Formats: sequence, C-alpha cells, structure tokens
Amino acid sequence: MLWDHSTETRLLVNEEGIIQAVNRRGETKLWTPADRLIGMKVEDLFREGDRIRLRRLLKAVIDTKKEQPAGEMQMPSPAEGTLIMEVDLVPVENAGLLVAVMVQLSDLTEKKRLEEQLIRSERLASLSQFASMFAHDIRNPLVGVKKTLELLAQDEGSQPAAQRQWWDDMRLTIDLLLGMINDMLDVYQESYSELPLLTSTVSVNSVVADVVQPFRIEATAKQIAFHLEMPEEDVVITADRRRLLRVLINLVHNALKFSPQGGMITVTVHAGAQGCLGREFRDTSSSRVTIQVADEGPGIAPEDLPHVFEMFGRRKDPGDIRIGRGLGLHFCRLVAAAHQGKIRAENRAAGGAVFSVELPLNQEAYASHIADCRGSTAL
Repeated sequence: MLWDHSTETRLLVNEEGIIQAVNRRGETKLWTPADRLIGMKVEDLFREGDRIRLRRLLKAVIDTKKEQPAGEMQMPSPAEGTLIMEVDLVPVENAGLLVAVMVQLSDLTEKKRLEEQLIRSERLASLSQFASMFAHDIRNPLVGVKKTLELLAQDEGSQPAAQRQWWDDMRLTIDLLLGMINDMLDVYQESYSELPLLTSTVSVNSVVADVVQPFRIEATAKQIAFHLEMPEEDVVITADRRRLLRVLINLVHNALKFSPQGGMITVTVHAGAQGCLGREFRDTSSSRVTIQVADEGPGIAPEDLPHVFEMFGRRKDPGDIRIGRGLGLHFCRLVAAAHQGKIRAENRAAGGAVFSVELPLNQEAYASHIADCRGSTAL
C-alpha cells in the first residue's frame, strides 16, 4: 500500500540498472504503463547528459550498500516537455544481501518554474528602478548636447557644406538616444502590454534610408555594404515613426555586429499591393508591408530561434562579446505587437539570419496613392 500510494515516483532496479518494478505514481508521472517500463534501463528515462552520473552512483550504491543522493536530473516527458527530478538511490536489502536499488524521483519542475518567475520578477523590478535613475541622470546632458548642435546648425558660416551631413547625423543620434531613454521607461513599466504610441503617416522608404545612414562609417570600416531593395512608389503606413526607427536600428545594428568583413546587409521592403508600375490594384483591406533585414553572418542556432524575442533571451555562447543583454529584440517584438503587426527571425538558406517586421499599411493614404496612380495611368 505504501508503494502504490506514495506521492513520489519509485522504481526498483537490479544491479544492471534494469527496471524490475514501478509504482502507480511512476506510471502516471512517466506517462507509461508498468509493463512497458519493466525491462527498460532506468538511465534511458533521463537525458543523455545525466546518464553517466546515474550509472556511477548506481554502482556506488551496489558496492557500498549506502544511499546515494543524485541531486537534480532532467527527464524528457511526452506530455510536459522536460521534467526536473530530484533523484535518490536507496539500497534494498534482504537478510543482509542487496536485492535491488530503489530509484526515488521527486518532481521539482513546478517549483523550479516558480523560482524562475520570482527571479524574473525581481530582475524586472531592479531594471525598472535602474531605468528611472538612468533616465533622470542622463536626460539633461543629452538635451544640452542637442541644443548645442541645433545652435551650431543655425550658424551656417561655422561649418563647411561637406560637414553638414555630419551635424545632421549627430542630431539624429541624439534624438535616438533621448527616445531610447523614454523607451526604457515604457518597456519596464508596471504593465508591459500597453506600449504607448504616437502615430502619424510614415514613409517606410524614408525610415529605411534614415536607419542605414548612422551606420555608414562603421560599415565602411568593416568593408560591409548595404543593399536596399524598395518599391519605386513610396510605401506609406500609420506608425510611431521614432519607435519604428528604433526597431530597424536594432535589427541593422545586430546584422552589422554579426556580419563578416566584406559581407553585405540587405534591407528589403515588400508592399502588400502593387503600385502604378505593376498596373494591378487589389483590395488593400488586408494589405501589409514587410521590412526585412538580412545578413551574411553565422545565423541563429536552432535551439535559440524560439527564444530570440524573449526578455533576457540570449545566445548560449557567453564568450562572444557581440551578444547583447537580451533586451533589444524583446523591445522590437513589443513595438511590432503595438502596431498590430508581428516580427519573426529565420536563417537564410545561403547563410546568415533574416529578421522580418510585418505591419499593416495605412489604408487611407494608400487608397489615395492608388487613386493618383490610376489617374496618371489614364492620362
């Protein structure tokens, strides 16, 4: 009765580690009837990385006839993904002779999940506090730099024409930094589901051109080329231009970090309906625009792909200094969702990664654009 009504999973194994018996809790937790479990090697229930340790501890129990705590091990589960089990190996004796080893499994999966949620909440609370202090301390100096650049720009005689682009680039960078400070407060606010937007009619072609400009010098130093593929007719959407700019800057910056010297970064804009040149005018009620940023770098490991947009989701190589803190792509997902759009990451068949941002078109502006196209076609 104690065996079958235990709240823990219990297995009896022989000296070869073959399962001889399993209790009812074990059948339920392992989603396998006893007749299928009996005769299996107990190590086959665990992930490959834990099997060697389990074999070593089982041998120690048989040799010493003493209980051996194995600690935490991971066990694949057809119903629950991966289970985290605390494993204990207990010798079972009869008249001083070892007759079996009981493998006792205590499920820690839910406890571990709750611990991770608690750690995540604590980290978010700390980041929120840090973001507030950071924004307060750095906003004023940046505003001062911006005002100085604006005053210098007004004095046309103080700057040669060749340097005017440099001033414009610096002013754009300062605006982006100020926007990042506000975004930190938005992302780490108490509720993450309602990212506030300041929308207007936005030219996608113009945004893409502005995104690439600040990276020209760094790209030239690494001998990396930008290739822009955009429709001849301007693509218009309703969006928060500054935040859309931030999203694309994040994607282009990542592409630049992971691109090899002499590589190419391709930024492509696909509109959901064709313009005047295509001579095709479809219903735009469901039309969308897709902006893609593709690089020729190492790509994304398959095990990392499902997690790239998670907060603190990072590649598993801690020695790679190019890896960020797992915040930029999470912000990109928030912005895409706030625009009723979506973002996805894939690997290119030819090598490298490609990020796609899909957003709804500005239907009113697009309809007006189509009407103008029709008029010019008729003429």
